[in-house]
Amino acid sequence: MLQIHHLKKSYNKKTEVLSDIDYTFEEGRVYPVLGGIGSGRTTLFDCLSGDLPVDAGEIATKAKTTIFHAAKQSILPMYITAYEYIHFLCDLKNVPVPADEFLDNVGMEENAKDTLICELSFEDKKRVQLAAFLVQKPYVILFDEPFDYCSENYIRTFLQVLQTVKENHIILISTGLLEIAKQISNEILLLHNGRFEVVPSETLQVQELRRAVLDIIGEADHGNL
Repeated sequence: MLQIHHLKKSYNKKTEVLSDIDYTFEEGRVYPVLGGIGSGRTTLFDCLSGDLPVDAGEIATKAKTTIFHAAKQSILPMYITAYEYIHFLCDLKNVPVPADEFLDNVGMEENAKDTLICELSFEDKKRVQLAAFLVQKPYVILFDEPFDYCSENYIRTFLQVLQTVKENHIILISTGLLEIAKQISNEILLLHNGRFEVVPSETLQVQELRRAVLDIIGEADHGNL
């Protein structure tokens, strides 16, 4: 499991972003972390991955835990093909599964596999990133807004892959879209005023509650998608 105890983080000792994050994440689940712009989702992920020091509180998990942080601007090697990169990772991690299989699982077309990563479409670069996660099998996976500017087909494939591999992992997905959060889990972690508020998806059928959450994250109400 991954335990966060009263985590706090401020910038310049003035702007408090995370005021009291206290939550236990269980293995084998995918968690949506929902919040508006400036809510602290990226800061939280940076703290969990060790990219940012915390001001107070504790992050605890089992020994020798690996954390994969797929940040918004994650860096990929640009001048090798998608196949060459995943094949390299398979060799590095002594994974006896063909690179093709990982790329197939994330919906990569055959012609894209042998294309330089720098020439791939935005969504195919994200597919390469997801395939890299599948190879490396970290215990905790943090996806920071992985659905920005992506098609419904990509989102559907992404979520299907995570549901099939979530066993033995803890997966957190940051998003600013309510309907996406509802697809991920029946329990949403709403990051608001520096704290988590647990929102059961079923309660969002009540229009007043749905409207309140949308107001918090700054999203227009387009109805149920």
